[in-house]
Amino acid sequence: MELNEIIKKAKSTIPSVDTIIEEAISNLGIDKLSKKELLTNFEEFVKKVEAGAFKIYLEYEERAFKVLESFYEKGVIDLHDFTRAVRRLEFISGQMRKARGGSSFQKIIRRLLNLSGVPCEEPHSELRQILKKVDLVAPDGETAKNTPDKAIFLAVKRTLRERWKQVVPEQMKGARLYIVTINGTCSEGKAKEIRETGMVAYVPEELKQQSHLRNKPWIRPLSRLPRDIKNGIPKETS
Repeated sequence: MELNEIIKKAKSTIPSVDTIIEEAISNLGIDKLSKKELLTNFEEFVKKVEAGAFKIYLEYEERAFKVLESFYEKGVIDLHDFTRAVRRLEFISGQMRKARGGSSFQKIIRRLLNLSGVPCEEPHSELRQILKKVDLVAPDGETAKNTPDKAIFLAVKRTLRERWKQVVPEQMKGARLYIVTINGTCSEGKAKEIRETGMVAYVPEELKQQSHLRNKPWIRPLSRLPRDIKNGIPKETS
């Protein structure tokens, strides 16, 4: 068996981001909770699922390295090739962790919003051409496309350093745009810039409670996100 095939086989033991998130949600029993519980403790569950998903990912990653070990122990590859395979898999897994970080947070937000009874989805391919920096739309892509005034557009970024200003294309001026983040900082200047774009930012509670953000209504705690979306969607589309 070629070395590349062995590495590919080891890598294939790591499931998709969606599968890992579902496993984390199930392990935490979040899929058994009421919508009210999820709405009340939304930020807490986002953090728990993210931490749980990362732990599960690391466990699968460890299994991938054990697959390489098994090929070495069985004599399929020698020590030299085993060392090369480990180094290659270390590089691949590092790239995977980096790539999965942002998409994982976005998928967690979507999944927990849906479990909370808040309709939202990723933009369809046609919409994606226009909304290149928008990650989720509520209640759905059809509403976002045909009646954007009745939709809410979300940019889900792990930190506010992720080129958040590029979220607002010229044709989206005036639309309801929310930026959602889980960590990082937000200076007075950045808060003013967010207001100038017409966006509303949802940040962790501890960040919102900082003195320079406490009285800025367009900077809101992440816990408010599901209720604000729910209340912001016209009843006939929700």
